Formats: sequence, C-alpha cells, structure tokens
Amino acid sequence: MHTDAIQAFGKIALNFSDLNVHAMTISAHKIYGPKGAAALIVDKRLILKPLIYGGGHENGMRSGTENIPAIVGFGVACELIKARVSEASAHIVRLREYLEQGLSALGATIFGQNAPRLPNTCYFAIPDIEGDTLVVKLDKAGFAVASGAACSSATPGKSHVLEAMGVAPMLARCAVRISLGHDNTLNQIDDF
Repeated sequence: MHTDAIQAFGKIALNFSDLNVHAMTISAHKIYGPKGAAALIVDKRLILKPLIYGGGHENGMRSGTENIPAIVGFGVACELIKARVSEASAHIVRLREYLEQGLSALGATIFGQNAPRLPNTCYFAIPDIEGDTLVVKLDKAGFAVASGAACSSATPGKSHVLEAMGVAPMLARCAVRISLGHDNTLNQIDDF
C-alpha cells in the first residue's frame, strides 16, 4: 500500500509507522522547500526493483546525479516545519474558518465543512457562478485559485470527488479551491 502524503505533509502530524502503509511520498515544495525534491519513504521489508537500471545511485534504485542542493534544502525545510507544524496549522485553521464565514455569508456551499480535512484548503461553490468564470475574475483581481484539483488544473471538468460526495452536477460546476499558506493574513482574507 502506497500513500500520497504530499498534501498532508507539513500541515498535519504524519508518522509513517502509524499509517500502516508500505510506502509514502512527500514533496519539498509543499513545505516551502525547493521544487523538484521529493522523498519516497519505504518499509524496509518491501522489495523494490528499479524501472531503469544503471548508475547505481540511491542503492541501485535510480540512475543519474542527485540534486544535492535541493536535497539539502528539503532537509532544512523538514527541520523548520517540524518545529512549527502545530503552530502553523492552528494559524491556517483560523484563516480558513474566517474565510469560510465570509464565503457562507455570500451564500457559498463549503464542501466537506464538517469533515476532518487539511487545515489549509477550502473547496467551495457559489451557486450560479461557474467555477472557471470565478477563477478568471479572481485571477484578474490578483488571487490565485483553481476550479479543480491541484494535480489536474490543466484539464478542467467535473470533479470525481464532488461527484462521489453526491454534490449536484450544477453546483459542482461552480466549485473553486483555495489553498492558504502560513504567510497569509486576515487582511488578505478580507481583500479576497
């Protein structure tokens, strides 16, 4: 079992042993580290075989020269976020709750509002305003948001997640996703 923990990394406490998985992926850019550096954490009992042989890097698992500056930067980013993950998470939860109060006052539906979820993300819809239209308007106003999942923003369309949650197709078309970071402020939420 592999878990993609990239979104959760640095936002909530993660312990590989507690997850009861065989492999877990994390990425530096989600904790303000260098882009292009990531890690695959693997249970020592799992036997992996490389897809491409040669070079012998990383115990024979891959070929090519490692990006040492990015790896070191990733390590430093891990040390920094570990020291403040609880504090950063609490700050971001306050921002998200404040944002969602304002969105609700505008008639927005907040998806997953009462479910356990990551502190930094708000997925909402304002009925009768298509998500793609709202994204363009917000972009022109200086706000970077998306109308779909982060990993598929180049291919807009209906969200299989919202569909699985039973969200009506017309409301799902209005969905917009906002990600908050530790540098965001209440003033920025007010401006939004």
